Amino acid sequence: MCEMFKRLAIGFLVVVLLALTVSCAPRPARTTEGPTSFEAALRSARGKTVTFYGWGGSAAINSWFDNVVAPSLLAEYGVTLRRVPMNIDEILRKLSTEKQANRVAGDMDVIWINGENFYTAKTQGLLYGPFNARIANFQRMINPNSPDTNYDFGIPIEGMSVPWGRAQLVFLADSARLDSFPTSAQKLLELARANPGRFSYPAPPDFTGSAFVRNIIYEIVGFEAINNAPIDKAAIRTVIQPALDFLNQLEPYLWEQGKTYPADVAALDRMFLEGQLLWSMSYTPLKAGQLIAQNRAPASLRTFVFDEGNIGNTHYMAIPFNSPNKDAAFVLIHHLISVAMQASKLDVGNWGDLPVLDLNRLSAAERAVIDGVNIGQGVLPMAELLGKRLPEIHARKVAIIEELWREEVLQR
Repeated sequence: MCEMFKRLAIGFLVVVLLALTVSCAPRPARTTEGPTSFEAALRSARGKTVTFYGWGGSAAINSWFDNVVAPSLLAEYGVTLRRVPMNIDEILRKLSTEKQANRVAGDMDVIWINGENFYTAKTQGLLYGPFNARIANFQRMINPNSPDTNYDFGIPIEGMSVPWGRAQLVFLADSARLDSFPTSAQKLLELARANPGRFSYPAPPDFTGSAFVRNIIYEIVGFEAINNAPIDKAAIRTVIQPALDFLNQLEPYLWEQGKTYPADVAALDRMFLEGQLLWSMSYTPLKAGQLIAQNRAPASLRTFVFDEGNIGNTHYMAIPFNSPNKDAAFVLIHHLISVAMQASKLDVGNWGDLPVLDLNRLSAAERAVIDGVNIGQGVLPMAELLGKRLPEIHARKVAIIEELWREEVLQR
């Protein structure tokens, strides 16, 4: 009997020790579940504040959020928008720290994200989802088969983000200063030879300069070649070497003979508007209309793209894993892809950002709203831009290409 009691006592102590061990062990981060439907989100979000973290480097975009999105979101849904300007690398560091600290409720509800940052956030478990099928306007007005609905820089989205705007690389020139525009890599080389020191491009990793380099790669070696290449530096170097050779061939005819490059697209713009350069470029496809409307450029300013097309990419909204107000996040994302907000965002007086809506899914009245937007002077029609839109390659290849450009072009 005594032996039995000992065994029972020892067993009891083992159970207690195990319980104490488990209770003291780190617990994995738990995420609060989001609304089961959009209707549920609408009901519970009213009266809440939704916190949006995103790039704050554009006065026009900040103004659009503060003076168009915020008041309409509050009036229509009773949700208050709080905008926190922060670069995406800082956003991801903050989320990663919170993940490691098992912080169940953070202070971000929606983040602006795309490309390599989406890849990082998705693979590190920093995002909530899949959720996009529960956003009403996503279901009704976004083409589910569109490449940018399913892939972000070649990365499967799998419901973890929602597209809300399209950018596209365009080139700008003044028709009063340049008789013909360089609509191919070869024509650019010819014009640069004829006008030494009057062309340049921003140095990667500037977003626009990096896109220009990839655009040259597409034209010289073809999209499929780089898209099908393995994510390996040596393999990518072999594939893109003809394009790197072309850029080195172009370099002596560039501004400062290519010994240095404008640090960013803002510097390129400034040099173009001051008359030093004969062209500029932008990821805002209606940039010419903005410059003319602001009296910063003459009405003779024109937008053009290469005959073979220009790279376009899409920006997305995602919800962090520890968003405390996922219902309000649903409502903000739904609102951002409404016809009213997409039209407002397209207006050159606000932003000039291309819509993500599938125009074939809109009613005649909704289509009329989009068609009636002021896109400004000197720009290409939206249909022509979208018809010349080239896809992006995998985000991890972009970083390799930028590294190879530094080694093979800048430092050569």
